[in-house]
Amino acid sequence: MIILILTFLVNLILVASFWGLVQLFQPLAWPWLFKLMSTLHVPVTDLNLVLTLSVLTLLVPCLISKTALMQRYFCWVLHCKRPRGEEAALLEEALVRVCRAAGLHEDDFELYVCQSKDYNAFAVGDNNIAVTRPLLTVMPVSYLAGILAHEVGHIRHNDTLILYLCNAMSSFGNLVLRFYSFITLVLGLLSFIPLLGIVTGILSWVFLIQIYLFQFLLQLPLQLAHQFNSRQDEYAADRYACEMGLGLELYNGLMLLASGQKKLSFWQRLTSDHPDTDKRLAKILAYEQKQNPQLFAGE
Repeated sequence: MIILILTFLVNLILVASFWGLVQLFQPLAWPWLFKLMSTLHVPVTDLNLVLTLSVLTLLVPCLISKTALMQRYFCWVLHCKRPRGEEAALLEEALVRVCRAAGLHEDDFELYVCQSKDYNAFAVGDNNIAVTRPLLTVMPVSYLAGILAHEVGHIRHNDTLILYLCNAMSSFGNLVLRFYSFITLVLGLLSFIPLLGIVTGILSWVFLIQIYLFQFLLQLPLQLAHQFNSRQDEYAADRYACEMGLGLELYNGLMLLASGQKKLSFWQRLTSDHPDTDKRLAKILAYEQKQNPQLFAGE
């Protein structure tokens, strides 16, 4: 939730700067906006116009992204398709095991197969789970159930929903940064014109400073906070799978995935939104040893 609030505040500042710039050159004299502010009992001032429009710019994409049509669209963008034949049977069998263990119903989730060369699985939106085709070819149904349990954990903890809303709110903010970059480029080209170049050169620096301020003082700390939060979410989803009795299946599934992965460099580990697989395996094993000491008594 903290990440959601921070994302909202960062993008509110960014979007408000854009609408403030528009207000400076072309007043936001839109009847529907005045009517909305009147309904909400918000005084009509220049600042309130900019803030109200900025909040709407952030929240409307969130509402649209929650629709079933948009969630299907994002699955399509990620190259996810409905499973068929043996793939569908394998995924459904694994999901049934997860739902029985968690007291859920399999109809509450939508399964997809992702057209990717990687060995991966991920959750999207409210209830969508995708598994890459290479992973299905190497993983037995018991291991797959552990992997799906982890993804169900993300959904049950609202991790995917929060990520979905953060991306929706950031969409217009990223567009504003691209617009500022374009304006900076145009002004930079005009700076070669005598006399006019002095003015355009100053304006170019103003936009350039804004871009750096937004990227390094706002977006960079938010990105670091998101990475830290995402790693904690991964541990929590692992624990969810363990608590429903599928910890060893998840452990074996991750072991299988780790055997085919290349070792990450220090920088890759530092910038990854997933914790190191060895650390995840150690935490899962420690939990299982604590909850089921009889299974490890002979070691």
